[in-house]
Amino acid sequence: MRILGKTVAAAALAVGLSAAFALPAQAATAAPMSTHRGSSGCFNWSWADGTTTTTIYYHNTCSTTQHLCVWWKDGQENNLHRITAAGDAKGHLKEPGTIISDDIEDC
Repeated sequence: MRILGKTVAAAALAVGLSAAFALPAQAATAAPMSTHRGSSGCFNWSWADGTTTTTIYYHNTCSTTQHLCVWWKDGQENNLHRITAAGDAKGHLKEPGTIISDDIEDC
């Protein structure tokens, strides 16, 4: 009976260890967020792919007030957002949907 108890205990330990090691493998299958960086005229900007919302971070490197135009896609609808930033200002804008990366420019 003592050998059977050790075998059951070893099997339980093996199942527990395999379950513990399964979690990181499952987490590794999640798609990583993609970070996008760029510049346009007076602005440096970055954003990461979001699921329901996306935030763009920007820095106006010029000494005067400038505007940055960003197109967001929310479902079937595209929306233009015009960001106004004073000289050397940094900021962010969070909106529902995702950014259309080809359409970030000074305006």
